Amino acid sequence: MKRLPHRPIAGGTNNGTRQARYTYWRSGQSDQAPPGLAFYVSMAGEFHARPHYFVSGEELAHTTRLIYQIEGLARFEAEAGQWEIKAGNLIFIPPLIPFSYSATDSIKHHWVSLAGVWPPVLGQPALRHVTLTFQEDINATFVQLRESLILRRPGYPLMAISHFFELLGQIERVSSQITTESTYPETVRNALIYLKENCTAPFSAAKTAAVIGLSESHMRALFEKWLGESPKQFHTRCRIEEAQRLLRGQNLRVAEVAFQLGFQDAAHFSRLFKQVTGLPPNRYAKQGLPH
Repeated sequence: MKRLPHRPIAGGTNNGTRQARYTYWRSGQSDQAPPGLAFYVSMAGEFHARPHYFVSGEELAHTTRLIYQIEGLARFEAEAGQWEIKAGNLIFIPPLIPFSYSATDSIKHHWVSLAGVWPPVLGQPALRHVTLTFQEDINATFVQLRESLILRRPGYPLMAISHFFELLGQIERVSSQITTESTYPETVRNALIYLKENCTAPFSAAKTAAVIGLSESHMRALFEKWLGESPKQFHTRCRIEEAQRLLRGQNLRVAEVAFQLGFQDAAHFSRLFKQVTGLPPNRYAKQGLPH
């Protein structure tokens, strides 16, 4: 087994010369705290593990850690409890908290370590499990944070901490949306679940209305009242968010993404993608930071 390259400019795939527990990794580090702050981002990375991965929390025991699940199902265990960690879930881990993280199948996650004191913005030091769904904007901010530590351009410690605060804002926004959804009528919640689960299929107002037991006109009226958009607009937004994830994380061609999302015409998909995001999909994929 060869020794890993010196971080922070580290990353790559498993080519038979690195440890067999992962298929890809990339990480950066810093030992500089921004002036006036008692904590800073000391390390950040992305990790793709092989099946039967297991790690304990001893390596970075004196830092505050944040784990964001990208893909796969893992199990997190600590004295405070145990949780299944799904894509989009986050774990905030205070220093000196023993834990284990394991997965039967392959998984992918981002991780961040904060040196210094526990960030006061997080409240009292406590283990936290935040159950969100996967969000492309949160994923992208983790990538930007990591890359700031790898590239080390002037001002990078401030950039890294600004990305950390951006993450907290995004997490709060998504958490608030989930709380808001819980106040929707049951028929609206059921429609949202159905449309999210079927975002790769062409939209059908008749089928969606039948699933929730309403007429199409009544369903549209409820969506306009509670979401401010039509069921078709919501479905389109779900499809484009999934397209963003595939373009950023899977390195697929535009035509392949269009096919996976149920579009018969890649040109139509490209027009719709640009309409929603402001960028054509090929440009969106190219502007993403490297993995």
